[in-house]
Amino acid sequence: MKYISILASAVCALALSGAATHAGIVKLPHNVGAPKAQGIVGTWLASYNGGERNAIAQWQAGGTSSQLVDFASRTGNALLGDWKKNDDGSFSVFLTGWTFNNKGNKLTGYFTKAETETLSGDTYSGMLHVTFYDLDGNIVFQADGTVSATRISAQ
Repeated sequence: MKYISILASAVCALALSGAATHAGIVKLPHNVGAPKAQGIVGTWLASYNGGERNAIAQWQAGGTSSQLVDFASRTGNALLGDWKKNDDGSFSVFLTGWTFNNKGNKLTGYFTKAETETLSGDTYSGMLHVTFYDLDGNIVFQADGTVSATRISAQ
């Protein structure tokens, strides 16, 4: 049973890290050009490792953040966390989410993702580190990657 749990977590990790094939960078209808005074706060279309994975990311004014990544929700695609502005003007976010078996009916562990972004108007780019854990807190998989994002705003 533990083998299945670790396997499911590894599959999720591979999906997030981009080891699985994917269609590429997603293009959503959106209006780029929201007021730059918003800073990082808002909704973004994020692309990981050049489009291997995509996510809808929200940075809320109160310092919380959430993301929905484009892999099966039943295996764990929702992340919640907090963000801060760094002294150098960059932004850091730390997110966590649950992982489940392939049927989506058994909790197998959790994962964390740390990103550091540099904002440039209605885009940002940066680096990430993701770690997947089993239910005992043992590391199952780790990966580093890149992120780039474009603001999605009301039309």
